[in-house]
Amino acid sequence: MNSRERFLATMRFEPVDRGIAWEWHFMPATVARWRAEGLPSDVYLPTDASGAWVAPNGAAGDQSGRTLGTFFGLELGQPYCQGQTANVPLNTGMLPGFRRRVLHDSAERRVFIDSGGVTQEVIKGIEPAMPRFLDYPVHNRDEFEALQRRYNADASARYAPDWSAYRQAIAQRDYPLCLRFDGLFGRLRRWMGTTGMMYTLYDDPALFKAMCAFHTEFLVDCLERTLDEITVDYANIWEDMAYKNGPLISPTHVRRYMLPGYRRIVDCLRRHGVDIIFVDSDGNCDELIPIWLQAGINGLWPLEVAAGSDALRYRREYGHDLLLVGGIDKRELSKGLAEVRQEVLRQVPAMLASGGYVPTVDHSVPPDVPLSNYVAYRALLGEFMADR
Repeated sequence: MNSRERFLATMRFEPVDRGIAWEWHFMPATVARWRAEGLPSDVYLPTDASGAWVAPNGAAGDQSGRTLGTFFGLELGQPYCQGQTANVPLNTGMLPGFRRRVLHDSAERRVFIDSGGVTQEVIKGIEPAMPRFLDYPVHNRDEFEALQRRYNADASARYAPDWSAYRQAIAQRDYPLCLRFDGLFGRLRRWMGTTGMMYTLYDDPALFKAMCAFHTEFLVDCLERTLDEITVDYANIWEDMAYKNGPLISPTHVRRYMLPGYRRIVDCLRRHGVDIIFVDSDGNCDELIPIWLQAGINGLWPLEVAAGSDALRYRREYGHDLLLVGGIDKRELSKGLAEVRQEVLRQVPAMLASGGYVPTVDHSVPPDVPLSNYVAYRALLGEFMADR
């Protein structure tokens, strides 16, 4: 089987020749550590971390050597892993974006406004590190209405420059092709920040509803134009709407304000033959899964173990209704080889046997994971995936 056939059969609970070799993402600091531990000098981490479409051979620019994914035997067709991505080149972000501006720059920190209009502070000399988000472009209805001009579904820059050439390039693909875009919570959070959108939910629920409706309409327009032209194998909706103890927004509000939009988006995807639809959210999503299933979203990743996500439990609770990717506790990979083996044995054999599952680390591979552990982890996965 090729990678595309293997993916589709896995997600449809059909027999496969082996498991799917994917990984979530590699941090540059992780690769820097691995170089000091013996990673071959010709192995590199591609710079296409944005998830742009890459050539089927995983090539990235004029770099020579082997990509990290190639070195570890990973397959093309996942949405995030550098050099292994296969995402439709559809830009559903701001067009035009905001002008990037540096507001403060010193030896210790930099404060700047990014192309999404978000003001960020970055502490220098620390990697990996999340920026501190200081401000967002939308605080009220007037700013939201002004922002709408940046979301014109007719803008040609949203789509591949030559759809005809792109269609020809992917027509005989042997890897799964993903259509990736922000969901409702994810997009509103980019506009207002989590705190801002939560206050808006109570202070001006009509504005919250209007933002959900606008993003839904915009997305459906973009998806219709895209899916009328090309065939994709699965969709990935970025939300990140939960934390360790549960959702960042009440499930009641998700049903009231977001479920109608989810249904419209899913209806559009399914009309065009896309029946494998994942939502990407960290954290504990237990209270959200029934809502997503009600909307027709039938997949979840990365199954963050520290937040209580459990692939085996989800399979018991939801059977074949829920497709799963992830679930390998990244914290265990930083320990001894015995812990690495125990973590793989904990669920991978049973989940691979059940189908509808791809094992990956439950987010980016962090720099506290030794190269020897990761090599052992991939070897173990290879053993179990070959035994299908």
